Amino acid sequence: MAGTKRPPNRALAALQDEAGWSNAQFAAAVNRLGPEASMRLNNDKSAVAHWLTGTLPIPRARPLICEALARRLRRPITTSAAGFGPTPETEMMVATA
Repeated sequence: MAGTKRPPNRALAALQDEAGWSNAQFAAAVNRLGPEASMRLNNDKSAVAHWLTGTLPIPRARPLICEALARRLRRPITTSAAGFGPTPETEMMVATA
C-alpha cells in the first residue's frame, strides 16, 4: 500500500521513554546487537525518529529492536508490544490456518 501513512508508533515511544534512551542511545543499543545476529546495522538517531513516526524498520531488525529494549527493561518485549504488529511467522500461521 504505497502512500499509506502509518500513525506514530506510540508503543515504541513509551518503551523508549521507559528505557530512558535518547534516539541516539536507542540506535546504538540496537546496533550493538547486530553481530549477535550476524548483521551489520548502521541505525542512527534519525532511523529511530522514523520508527517513532510510524515507519516500520526492516523485518530482520525488528527482533533486535525488541531485544535491545528487553535487555534494558529486563522483561520480554514482543514485536506487537513494540508497535510493529505481528511477526512474519505469525502472519504465515494465520494465513495457513
